[in-house]
Amino acid sequence: MKNVACLLLITQLVFQSAACSNSLQSPTERASTIFDLLAFGRHHRHSRSKGTICENSDWRKKSMKLIKEVPFAGIFRDLQGETKFEASGLVHVNDTYYAVFDSHRSLGVVNDELEAMSAANYLAGEIGGESQFEGITYMPHTDTFLVVQESHVHPDNKLKPLIEELEFFPNKTSYRSLRACDLELELTHENKGIESIQFYDAGEKGKFLFALCEGNFCTGGKKGEKPGNGRVIVSQFEAGLENESNCRWVPYKTVNVPPSANFKDYSGMAFSGKRFGIVSQENSALWVGSFDFESMEFDSSGHIYHFPRDNNCDMIYCTVEGLSWIDDHRIAVTLDRAKADQPFVCTAKDQSIAVFVLPHGS
Repeated sequence: MKNVACLLLITQLVFQSAACSNSLQSPTERASTIFDLLAFGRHHRHSRSKGTICENSDWRKKSMKLIKEVPFAGIFRDLQGETKFEASGLVHVNDTYYAVFDSHRSLGVVNDELEAMSAANYLAGEIGGESQFEGITYMPHTDTFLVVQESHVHPDNKLKPLIEELEFFPNKTSYRSLRACDLELELTHENKGIESIQFYDAGEKGKFLFALCEGNFCTGGKKGEKPGNGRVIVSQFEAGLENESNCRWVPYKTVNVPPSANFKDYSGMAFSGKRFGIVSQENSALWVGSFDFESMEFDSSGHIYHFPRDNNCDMIYCTVEGLSWIDDHRIAVTLDRAKADQPFVCTAKDQSIAVFVLPHGS
């Protein structure tokens, strides 16, 4: 009965609108008004549809709020002829974000005020071909960056992630590659490798690299889609005794992500102090927990926070990858290019950098 009443009300509004504006509007304008009203009624009904997580009474406690977002195509003054920005990783150093794109080798250097087309924002290095970069982190003791290729074919035909160390030249507009080292982790699927890396200096205990697996159980296929089985690989650097370029990152420990991070995939991570965050593309959500760096284990079950959704409670931030903490309440993320098989609503937000605030009390 409610649906019938809504339909009758919309019909009445349509005819009233058409009658009142008949002498003032052209046929095209009248048609536009009618369709706008019909669209309003449709969205109004769907936004209150039952059975969605948006209808839960505690949705406000679980949903993040957008502060600012800018497409990468609008943030750089000089695009270097490039308009495709498959953003895949993000790190914040001083007042600047450094972003990687798996579609090319240029690094995005962006002032954290996120001003569109500012001279402070630029692409460092040549565009080049596809980089397959999936994550980036900063090492303060060497003033260099590490980037990760999700997977590459090793000389022995095994699939392993590749960690490349980059050093910016003094002008900061270009960089050079210092060395590339395998992460000694054999992968089962080419497109389900490492999605994010974070460097951690534990002082006398050593320096560690955290690497987030994209798939559950750090694998692909059906097993990799079983939610709540995330894995973080903690490794340490090992240089060759005779040749320093003969280097590798050796796993120190595999850490199980708490099952409360009930995600189908894991696309980015960042920590600030003990606060540890992980984002998911498939779930369009952020998990926040606490990490004990002494035991190298998570010490809390954590909570999930959702990125904003549309009036139908459909996901619109469908391609979240990179993650960086601004403070305890705000995060910055990068968004990859939407895939052809994803809903069309995903394209409006893709290939962007965005800032969100967590719900009050989180």
